[in-house]
Amino acid sequence: MSIEGLAVVGVGNWGKNLLRSFCSLLGEDRVIACDTDPKRLQELRSHYSSVRMTSDLTAILNEPQVEAVVIATPAATHFTLAREALLAGKHAFVEKPIALRSSEAQELINLARQNRCLLMVDHLLEYHPAVERLRQLIDDGELGKILYLYSQRLNFGIVRTEENALWSLGVHDISVMLYLLGEAPQSVRAQGACYLQGKIEDLALVTLEFSKHIRAHIHLSWLDPQKVRKLTIIASRKMAIFDEAAPEKLILLNKHVRKEGGRFSLQDEGATPIALEDQEPLQAACQHFLTCMEKAEPPRSDGRDGLRVLQVLEAAQRSLTRDGESVSLAEVG
Repeated sequence: MSIEGLAVVGVGNWGKNLLRSFCSLLGEDRVIACDTDPKRLQELRSHYSSVRMTSDLTAILNEPQVEAVVIATPAATHFTLAREALLAGKHAFVEKPIALRSSEAQELINLARQNRCLLMVDHLLEYHPAVERLRQLIDDGELGKILYLYSQRLNFGIVRTEENALWSLGVHDISVMLYLLGEAPQSVRAQGACYLQGKIEDLALVTLEFSKHIRAHIHLSWLDPQKVRKLTIIASRKMAIFDEAAPEKLILLNKHVRKEGGRFSLQDEGATPIALEDQEPLQAACQHFLTCMEKAEPPRSDGRDGLRVLQVLEAAQRSLTRDGESVSLAEVG
């Protein structure tokens, strides 16, 4: 690749994975690791002998050979760091969510356009082979008319103290649903419950109302005995299940309901596992970012995609505080 250099800012739990991916794609000598924790950088030196380690972000932004900045810091810092990178003329790859306010996301979109920089949000599951195949099945009409879909993202841990289950877990499912349906919802309703901490919801139940009477439900919790990462799609001709934890990630079910002479007949012609490309979603997302840089093309999960997901999160949060009242996307947009 012709890319001279790239910096990963924030090499904690998730940033380490991004560092690994970009090193494998570009080579260690073209990747810089930046973090304010010197102990964390010292630990990485034993694994990456050729990666430059630094805590000086300002110096990195002033280096001409650094063409892009990957931001994997806490969510509250995403806007500030992405803004600095774009103002310095660097392409920006930002962990989810893109920011904490729609106005901030819009400012980043404007800056990227003004400075002719790419802005990509790491909506990781949009690059999962199962999700890409699902999008193809929907676009080709294989499933028929989408009726409704629902997802479950449950686990026993990690309990966050700075954000609720909606903001911690919901980005994944919201981004996938918007990508699969090709549109944002018209309104959002959400309810939750705080069991472990006073004002931080451990549980969130979210309903998205799309056009064409399509409805989606999202169940989020870090206080559940099961680890579940599953999306189910119900359509007029067939159904589909994407299970991140299963050996066979994507199953197509030949099930539908037929009405005959005023009576409903259940049609069940079995299930078919869908063969998928064996590719790590994170590696695919990182490769996509680098390819878009080389070709000067907008990424799939660009700033506008990040803004749409953020607007749904904001609407859901407003609904949470109003105990499930429906909130229009126009209210936050």
